[in-house]
Amino acid sequence: MKKTRLLILVLLLQLCVTLGFGAVVSYGKTRDQAPSGLFIWGQDISYLSREQVSAQIREKLPDAITYEEEVYPLKWERTNVEIEQWLDLVYPPTTGSWIIDVLQNLTRPLNVLRMGDLSLNQEEGIAQIREFSQRINQPARIATIEFVDGQLKRTSGSTGIEVNIEATWLKLSQEHEQEQVEAVVDMVQPQPSTYDIAKIEDVLGDYSTFFNPHEEQRTNNVRLAAMALNNRLIPPGGVFSFNEIVGERTAASGYSPAIVFVDRSMIKEIGGGICQDSSTLYQAVRQANLAIVEKHTHSLPVSYVLRGQDATVSYGILDFRFRNDTQGYLLISARTGTNWLRVRLFGIADNTHPKLQKPQGYPRGPESWDMDPK
Repeated sequence: MKKTRLLILVLLLQLCVTLGFGAVVSYGKTRDQAPSGLFIWGQDISYLSREQVSAQIREKLPDAITYEEEVYPLKWERTNVEIEQWLDLVYPPTTGSWIIDVLQNLTRPLNVLRMGDLSLNQEEGIAQIREFSQRINQPARIATIEFVDGQLKRTSGSTGIEVNIEATWLKLSQEHEQEQVEAVVDMVQPQPSTYDIAKIEDVLGDYSTFFNPHEEQRTNNVRLAAMALNNRLIPPGGVFSFNEIVGERTAASGYSPAIVFVDRSMIKEIGGGICQDSSTLYQAVRQANLAIVEKHTHSLPVSYVLRGQDATVSYGILDFRFRNDTQGYLLISARTGTNWLRVRLFGIADNTHPKLQKPQGYPRGPESWDMDPK
């Protein structure tokens, strides 16, 4: 029994010595070589030295991003640091203790496996792509339309380009065989486009109201609000807000004190009179059969539209809003003359929003004027 135990102990000791000797021999042969079966970016680097592997990796780092004839050099400072860290796992430095060095050599494949595949530093790469994109991107130029001198005047738009940062990074991180990688760009369509603008030709609403030009401060306010509304374009499905477009009525913006209605009383406030603009616009919106989102009436009757057909506004409190539920863009024209305010809506007519046959006004229509306001 004792002899058997002794024999087993001797065999175990012999096995340990053999394994240890084998590990030492293996360390001596392979410590300067990459482990067998190790691949980097699709290339077998088994048994290669650190210098060989380092050179191969750096040869596969993309040098630049290109677009058309422009070249944008890349720098891989953080990636190079990570490459050195990865190489330290593949080729661990000596510790001064041969036992520890032998153990490190045995665990090298596990260490490399734990660290995972080597890759470009994503944060570093995307930051450079984002920087280069500022030089490559070209904004789209929107098409424009204005109602000037009785005519619709249009300017064409143009398509823009924008670097697709995510797609360019994906391409950069995968194409290790390419020294230069072409940036991925998206075409940016202008909104509105030339095609969108070309379809605006029908008069859907046309309404006029009148004011006393001798009330100079009120007249000033009416004209300022009309200027803010004039040639405004509303996208299909968009909600127009009078307060958002005209803005806050302040002295700094040029508005004057004039009469307003508050709780059935008449007082002076900055911007008094601009409700004539919102009410005239409301009449044109009614003609065009557009969807009303928000509307309020004055506490007292007004002189420029029929009772109940006004649309009062107060910045931050009461607004006039409507939705463009036509099939295309909607253009607002708001113009003033000596004693008149005329609002027209141009768009695409359909069964719900028919073309207006005749302009209207209160207390009289534009066709009765001595000088038709264009």
